[in-house]
Amino acid sequence: MRLYFLRHGIAEDLASSDFARELTPRGRRRVKKSAAVMQALGLQPKRIYSSPRLRSRQTAELVAQALGMDVDLAESVNFGFDLADARRLCANCEPDAEIMFVGHNPDMSWVVNELTGVNVAMKKGGLARVDAPIAEADAGELVWLIAPKVFDALAENGQSKIPPAPTQKLPTTQAALHELIRQRWSPVGFDRERPIKRSALMSILEAARWAASSSNLQPWRFIVARRQDKGEFAKLLSVLREGNIAWAQHATVLMVACSRKFRKEDIPNRHAGHDLGLAVGQMVLQALSQGIYVHQMGGFFPDKAREVYAIPDDFEPYTCLAFGYRGTELGHLAEAQQARDAAARERQPLAEMVFSGGWAQVADFLD
Repeated sequence: MRLYFLRHGIAEDLASSDFARELTPRGRRRVKKSAAVMQALGLQPKRIYSSPRLRSRQTAELVAQALGMDVDLAESVNFGFDLADARRLCANCEPDAEIMFVGHNPDMSWVVNELTGVNVAMKKGGLARVDAPIAEADAGELVWLIAPKVFDALAENGQSKIPPAPTQKLPTTQAALHELIRQRWSPVGFDRERPIKRSALMSILEAARWAASSSNLQPWRFIVARRQDKGEFAKLLSVLREGNIAWAQHATVLMVACSRKFRKEDIPNRHAGHDLGLAVGQMVLQALSQGIYVHQMGGFFPDKAREVYAIPDDFEPYTCLAFGYRGTELGHLAEAQQARDAAARERQPLAEMVFSGGWAQVADFLD
């Protein structure tokens, strides 16, 4: 989920009550400039929740006007706004939704800190973007924090120096799908500068741990290399085929996924590959719920992986995986790779894969 935290603009010091304090003329001008930059950045929040206090409401209305949206006044974004309030307001939103909160300090700064572990001090009119699974504290990423003076500079230059978020590649489907399944695809353009937190990686691996398996044998095993562990990352990269190395070297985490071939000694487990696929599928969706994309690769050298990692004979290295946040600056990729990430997603129609009554007899309920 993409969350924006905006502190209200500069307001008058005195009024009939704190609730009635308005933005000053300077405050309105700065918010209008900031709103124009937000528009240029491509911000598209599904909802803008504002504190009902006048200065916050006016700030939210100026931003909403620039973005072509409405404002929802929410008492929970008033003084005392916290992570629990943010969770309640996001409870019915899709995992990839963009939500903006407009309120006061210290609340805005504290919630950003709770989500990311980063101490911030938001100025009046400052904006923070956090990508986070809203249900978890300290599991988000502070993508950027724009101070009011930076907004001013960007507005005066007439352009934004901050790259927009990657666009989604959503498929045209024959039936409704869960939003995470709609979002899932395998990019090659990863953000080379953005790490995956340990807590996020642990949740991805935990998702695999709790996958279903035949007789609960849990035949899967994963060899993991993080980008910050340079020697291990290079070691795992070495088992990939050249075409995959070209882009996978920019991922944040690499894995080799293996599965045990036997149920017991000399008794093959013909479900082992199926079970590994279930575990990897759960990892992929858990990762995506945190904004992390996964590209699975058959293009690697299983024998080299077995040699490099001393994989026992009773385990089969099935596939490799690359994890990372999507990037917007893809100049380091070959043109063919950039075109691949930009291409529309395609699938065979259900009629070619769903039968009833006999092989290749199209199921009548598909009509």
